[in-house]
Amino acid sequence: MNYDTLNFYEYYDTCDVDCADYVCSNGVLEEHISYQSMWKAVILQAIIDSTSNYRRMENKLEKIKATNWLNDFSRDFITVCHFAGYNPLSVRNKAKRIISDNKILNEDKIRG
Repeated sequence: MNYDTLNFYEYYDTCDVDCADYVCSNGVLEEHISYQSMWKAVILQAIIDSTSNYRRMENKLEKIKATNWLNDFSRDFITVCHFAGYNPLSVRNKAKRIISDNKILNEDKIRG
């Protein structure tokens, strides 16, 4: 995992909506935070998959699927971002930048 991916996760983790405004009991709040963390992990895994450099064909297919999911702005993507507490447009733009930077880095490694 590269630094930009970690930075993405840490940055957006600080942009959470204050859940206390929406829920009353601690149990509900804890459950909400747990589910939100799970959806954040889904987004992070998609970014990790889309920047992977595995050689196996099945992993390459997962990379393509993850990259398409991050770029297509589908209903599923928007829903996952919403559940994670993120702005889908911001996630897509940041993910595109991470993927682009990763491609440049890999091209430099091949040339160098």
